[in-house]
Amino acid sequence: MVMRAVQGPFRTRGFGVFEVDLRAAELRKHGVRIKLQEQPFQILSLLLEHPGEVVTLEELRGKLWPAHTFVDFDRSLNKAMTKLRAALGDSADSPRYVETIPRHGYRFLAPVYLPPSEAIHESATRNEFQDDPFAGNGKNGPHKRNEGPIRIVDLHTPSGKRPFYGLVAAVAIAVVGVGIYLRDSHPVVLSGSSNAINPRRSVAVLGFTNLSGDAKEAWLSTAFSDWLTTELSAGGQLRTLPAESIARMKAELSLNDMESLGRGNLQQIHRNLGTDLVIAGSYASLATNPSRQIRLDLRLFDTQSGETLYADSETGSQENLFDLVSRAGEKLRANLGIRRITKEEAVEVATALPSNAGAARLYAEGLSKVRVFDALSARDSLVKAIAAEPNYALSHAALATAWSQLGYDENARTEAKKAFDLSSNLPRAERLLVEARYRETSHEWDKAIEIYRALFEFFPDNLDYGIALASVQVSGGRGNDALETLGHLRELSPPQRDDPRIDLEEDHAVESVGDFKSLLSSAMRAAEKAKAAGASLLQARALTDQGWALENLAEPDGVEAVVRDAERLYLAAHDQRGVATAATVGGIALQMQGDYQGAKKHYEKSLAIYQQIGYRFGVANERDNFGDVYLALGDLAAAQKSYEESLKTYLEIGHIDGQALAEAGLGEVFLRQGITAESKKMLEESLGICRRIGDRSKEGAALSGLGRLLQIEGDAETAWKDETEAKAIFDKIGDKSQSAQMQVHLAELLLDQDKNEEAAVQAKQAAELFEKTKADKDAAAAYLALSRALLAQGKLTDARNYEERAMATAKKSRNEELELFAGIAAARIQAASGKPADRNDSMRQVREVIVRATTATFTGIALEARLALGEMELNSANKTAGMTHLQALEKDAASGGFGLLARKADAALRMGREQASLHNNKCRSLEITP
Repeated sequence: MVMRAVQGPFRTRGFGVFEVDLRAAELRKHGVRIKLQEQPFQILSLLLEHPGEVVTLEELRGKLWPAHTFVDFDRSLNKAMTKLRAALGDSADSPRYVETIPRHGYRFLAPVYLPPSEAIHESATRNEFQDDPFAGNGKNGPHKRNEGPIRIVDLHTPSGKRPFYGLVAAVAIAVVGVGIYLRDSHPVVLSGSSNAINPRRSVAVLGFTNLSGDAKEAWLSTAFSDWLTTELSAGGQLRTLPAESIARMKAELSLNDMESLGRGNLQQIHRNLGTDLVIAGSYASLATNPSRQIRLDLRLFDTQSGETLYADSETGSQENLFDLVSRAGEKLRANLGIRRITKEEAVEVATALPSNAGAARLYAEGLSKVRVFDALSARDSLVKAIAAEPNYALSHAALATAWSQLGYDENARTEAKKAFDLSSNLPRAERLLVEARYRETSHEWDKAIEIYRALFEFFPDNLDYGIALASVQVSGGRGNDALETLGHLRELSPPQRDDPRIDLEEDHAVESVGDFKSLLSSAMRAAEKAKAAGASLLQARALTDQGWALENLAEPDGVEAVVRDAERLYLAAHDQRGVATAATVGGIALQMQGDYQGAKKHYEKSLAIYQQIGYRFGVANERDNFGDVYLALGDLAAAQKSYEESLKTYLEIGHIDGQALAEAGLGEVFLRQGITAESKKMLEESLGICRRIGDRSKEGAALSGLGRLLQIEGDAETAWKDETEAKAIFDKIGDKSQSAQMQVHLAELLLDQDKNEEAAVQAKQAAELFEKTKADKDAAAAYLALSRALLAQGKLTDARNYEERAMATAKKSRNEELELFAGIAAARIQAASGKPADRNDSMRQVREVIVRATTATFTGIALEARLALGEMELNSANKTAGMTHLQALEKDAASGGFGLLARKADAALRMGREQASLHNNKCRSLEITP
């Protein structure tokens, strides 16, 4: 049967995850066409023309069967309706979309909207003001606005035939699209400037004290809080604070008793959360329990005055807990002077909750654990909740958060996708937030940005939407856009504009564009504001960011103090993950200064915490940090093991950025071991990942590793290109330390080309920066390059001075790699005196280096030492031994991929042969002289 297309000026309509193309007669879910026969489609199109209204049986008969058509109407209609419900995944018993009105007809329940491509037509003609008695904060009644939400127009009226006037920007389309999603939510109104924002009253549902004495009923505190928040948020007339912020506040203020909120507590809460109102109370099972009755007591407080504005009790059975909360919410709304929720909103609120009692309990238990970062326990509860009710979207969304807290990126992405697929029956804003989270976990930054921008512009008084928008803008590589968004947040009314989270998000934005000076400033502002608000966890985050900024600004002296303060605050709030994060930042500072043992202790502390709380991503990070320490100490076997363990965990949890980090570390290990093919493979894989995900810092590190590999292979031109590009990256992101390391590498490349004076300038500049920042290990590497340049210029005293400084640093930090390189440099300088005794002693030193480097598997250093030995022997009485050593070296270096050393050995051999030929010719000349 061929379906007849429906005619009309608009092509598509949407509801939930579905779109209906009325002209093409197609039903699509997430853009995928769903097979639907003609009569079910005709029913759907008629219902969509009258959303929320009853479409009578007679109207359906007239739509489906022309007059005088003989048909078993009831049976045929039931059959067509069954097919429609099957296509929509709907149920007659628990309808999401189509409700049966017995003996009368059907009603379409879900909100119907115009998709962005159609909504743009309608929005282009909206220039008149509209009245909305429910807009604003619920205090002032009706007022005017110039950007109302777009409603479905009646295609049978003249108003449905308005012309299309011009083009609208893509961002506006996104905003209009979400405006349609939220069209009955009565947003805060913008009239062209931030000053026109009419902020809604804010309310935080703090929780309820369990007076029953039964720990098994503790989950009800979370459930009652979330259900009441959902009830109050319907219609968008109040701004409800997110549960995560409330959980943080409770930890910071040690606030557990919801029954005893005094004026002082309320003022603290106001400073911390910036909320106007709070709701708290208690619940208890009643003594007479055949029907399992529960009493819910709640009170409404004004946080600034400390007054109790409202108090009430509701009683209900445990089988109908949501009805109890619904009644309480209805009374609260009346007391607050906001309208009752509509039937449509009531359906959305009801379907946003688990229908299975066991699932509701497990979901609430999981949520409470997620909010205090007990992700292991949360995961277990949420997995059980999903088993009890697999199709409840928010259980999957919460599990995605738990997996993310544990560092399992791929698992988080999978659960976020499931939540998105099941989210069609959620309230509009909740549905969009679920999708935004899915887009974030999938790194679909543009789509996530579009959703958060639309939410924020529709609710411009919602600080959380603005911060979420800025966060995904940073993640999507749009740091400057994020700064612009944060600028808008600073134009909000107080106390929101003074929220320290704005400055904390600015930390990430300015860091992403390489402005570490601004990072330090914003982190200091955030710490001051958080301290004033009593938000100790936010203050700890700000202090940790300060430490990171100081490290990248090459000012490590102040790191220890801020990290110590951050750890203290994290400990007081029982945030173990925060303690570990701060400890790691402190360890990195010590490592940068060459205190590898001190850094290792910090990393061990963090690792123990991460293992205890099950944070696999943190475990992988610390394993990688251990690899860095072992690599610096010259323990290549231990470094390789740590990097491999780290890589294995990163792969298991699906963290691709971490994979790039560990592969770069392994590339460095293989480079030192002389396994050039494996080194190149790892470094190229790391570079590819970094470029794909936009991680500039790790991209620079991988490029530098490839540059040094190419230098070893003898490709000086490409090595110079890679090292120069790496330096440019670090310069752009403001990493002075890494940029200076690139200068040392460039100096070494100049030395290979006998550009000794230029090399000395580069190495000296880098050494001065490292001295200033107390980065002793990096300074020692610069000293060795400078010593080599001075030796080539014949400045033996200066060369020896820098070599000795490098050796002292190497011995102090027990950095074997540096010590071996310094040993070769010392031997070359001593041999340059030309004294036979010095030369013999130098050859002895070099032989010791060869043995130590070979034992430690520093293949490149061993080959470098063999080159030095061969050159010294050529200048000694034992030239034959030198020629033999150099010939063997050339062969070994070439076969191992060390093209540069092979060429140097060949050059030394040729010079030795030329010297031998000149010597022989001179001898023959003396023999024939009369």
